[in-house]
Amino acid sequence: MTMKKSKLIYSIFISLFVFIIFVSCSHASAGQKHLVFSTCEGFEVDKCASIWLIKRFIDKNAEIKFFPKGETIKEGILFDTPEAKFRRYFNMSTFESLLLHYNIKNAKAVHIGKIIHDIEVNTWERKVMNETISVKDTVNRIILEANDSKEIIERCNSYFDALYEE
Repeated sequence: MTMKKSKLIYSIFISLFVFIIFVSCSHASAGQKHLVFSTCEGFEVDKCASIWLIKRFIDKNAEIKFFPKGETIKEGILFDTPEAKFRRYFNMSTFESLLLHYNIKNAKAVHIGKIIHDIEVNTWERKVMNETISVKDTVNRIILEANDSKEIIERCNSYFDALYEE
């Protein structure tokens, strides 16, 4: 390959690289795109708390999408599904996996994470946190009494906001 040809290829490569960086930066700085989190239909305490955490600490304008159980979910960031990165493990709740991944160190959010752990992971053992039974009962009551998913999310987010402020 001649020196002239090498310089041309190098120049094209650099131009393409700069263009890609420019497009990426301008897209990211536009700030118009919000995260989409996807999960299966149905609610329980860990999912409700995780939605609150997403909206409060990860992306306040995040869209939460629900899909029928058993359907393959092909869009968004999966959470609280068997194949999701953000799910319940033997030693960690979905809430805690989100805390860990997004490096959320807020003391009150971590405290709520301990309550959710006590509910979801520490299922059969003696409860560690004083608030565990109250949180579990309140969220389950909201789930039973609400008319639809939107109401469950709104009421649970309000509940977790209040718990956070305590």
